[in-house]
Amino acid sequence: MKKTLIALCIHSLLYSSLSFAENTSSQIFNKITKNDETIVVTANRSTQNKFDTLAAVDIFTREDIEKIQPLSVSDLLSRVAGISMTTQGTSAHKSSSFVRGTSSDHLLVLVNGVRLGSTDLGVKSLADIPVQLVERVEVIKGSRAALWGSDAVGGVVQVFTRDLTAGESQVGGRVGSNSLYQGYGALGFGNKDHSYTLSASLEKSKGFDVTAPSGSIPPADDKNDDDGYDRQSVGLLGTSQFTKQYALELSTQYVQGTTEFDANTQYTGDEISYKNYHLLLRNHLQLEQVYLQLGLSTYQDSTEDNYSDFNNQNGFPNPNSSFTTTREQVTALAQLPFGEFSELTAGYEWYNESIDSNNFYDKTERDGKAFFISTTRNIERLKLEASIRYDKIGDIDGETSYQLAAGYQVSEQLLFSLSHGTAFKVPSLNDLYYPLQGNPELISETSDSLEFLTRYHNKLFFAEVSIYKTNIDNLIEWTPLDSSVPYSPWQPENIAKAEVFGAEATLSADIADTSNRLTLSHVDAEDKSPGKKLARRPYFSANYNFIYSLGQLDFTFDVNYQGSSFDNSAIQETQLKAYTLLDVGVNYRLNSKMNLFARITNLTDKNYQTASNYPGAERGYSLTLDYKF
Repeated sequence: MKKTLIALCIHSLLYSSLSFAENTSSQIFNKITKNDETIVVTANRSTQNKFDTLAAVDIFTREDIEKIQPLSVSDLLSRVAGISMTTQGTSAHKSSSFVRGTSSDHLLVLVNGVRLGSTDLGVKSLADIPVQLVERVEVIKGSRAALWGSDAVGGVVQVFTRDLTAGESQVGGRVGSNSLYQGYGALGFGNKDHSYTLSASLEKSKGFDVTAPSGSIPPADDKNDDDGYDRQSVGLLGTSQFTKQYALELSTQYVQGTTEFDANTQYTGDEISYKNYHLLLRNHLQLEQVYLQLGLSTYQDSTEDNYSDFNNQNGFPNPNSSFTTTREQVTALAQLPFGEFSELTAGYEWYNESIDSNNFYDKTERDGKAFFISTTRNIERLKLEASIRYDKIGDIDGETSYQLAAGYQVSEQLLFSLSHGTAFKVPSLNDLYYPLQGNPELISETSDSLEFLTRYHNKLFFAEVSIYKTNIDNLIEWTPLDSSVPYSPWQPENIAKAEVFGAEATLSADIADTSNRLTLSHVDAEDKSPGKKLARRPYFSANYNFIYSLGQLDFTFDVNYQGSSFDNSAIQETQLKAYTLLDVGVNYRLNSKMNLFARITNLTDKNYQTASNYPGAERGYSLTLDYKF
């Protein structure tokens, strides 16, 4: 049954906007499908053809995810040019994304338009997002703070959860090495005006021995045991179309689980229990010449360790460390077209961030507000974009960010663009107010970036090449208050400055019965203060994905090369050797509804590390049965 304009937009995963007047919108949205790789919404907070976007963009559809069979969202992102991933254990343990040489907290993560990330640490673990509940992932590389605010220094990743039409259903199960088992399902229900998807997943594994860094202070304890995990999640996504002009969107997801690790149990536990959820209500109103949006959202993240199991003083156990962080946000957006080839977007955001912990913070909450305006203009073959935004967060000085881009479309197949933008990362509540160690005098980290991009495509071939340079000032580093005193207390300071130069390429081609995708990345990231390379940023990396289709079978072959880099801790510096991983898989289409996926990871059983003293996963396997009805 055909959806109305607004419902089609939302249920096609374009949750941010109906960006044009109704006559223009109809021409665009009629082309949209769930697995459409031609439309992107995250780059400019409006629907836009991917080829016309003046930023480096990667899109993974549900079809891509089913072919790749990634273990996690982090595993998926490791296939993107310019992104290096570090995982400290299994797919459920801490993972960090270094986008174009920037820090791991310089990536903004959104789920269905909701900003995620704990307000104490300021980062979001991608391991918390079950990949089986993911419909689509959009990756925008380069600064985007002029549209999205703090954190969008290296880029923005937006994850869209499962979206089925009424009557569609999907169930599946997976088993694998390290006693892995997983079950998942999604159900679409409703009618032409009210369409919703309920999804759920559970997963458990005994894991493997996750060794803690021996260079940590105090020294950590490797218990020589398997460090497993379990997690469960449930989500609801949908839209109610009350009139042709007005729709109400609902998005919510709840995740809980436990993760084991090796740690110094004299000071910490060896298991973390966590739960997080988000809730979004977003109003969409399409008038004759303007689109209006009002969103209300809440995100909460809670963690607690098992410290009390290991520490008793005078027969009384010390309490577990617990943290609950909350972010409540209001977002108003208005979009107005000017003719057929121009558009103006204006927005306002207000939010409150707070922390509740049994550690006594000097300050436990702060408010933020922001105003932004963005415009696009096409003049024949010339494409122009401009955005400016002002943020005021807590007691920190306000930040003004801007983005300017110009592109020239030589033909329907070839585009060149040049862009310049500024971005910032506001200090986290831990940086500012952590008990006895926070520094309320901190200012925001700031950056400016310049990028030249070339994009080419035809029916069989796609190529995107970028060259960029980024300067980052006032980087926050935790340093000892007195370096001459062993085990001196540490405090964050704005003392570092970095310079990043890089080049990357994404090439894909469909030849005969094969699909080929090659990514190449060069990153030269240097900390200018001591004059040395930034940690965990390989100088060169490459990824090749090959899929061969033969009747009911799809054979997949992945090669992932990561060049050498180094890692550092409080007391030592470690060289991380280059490595190459080989993954193979096969997809057997039993019939039109049932698929059987088999995958072997790290086929050659390569020993490697993405972070010092955390061994990478050994050879592993998984078998997945997926049924759609």
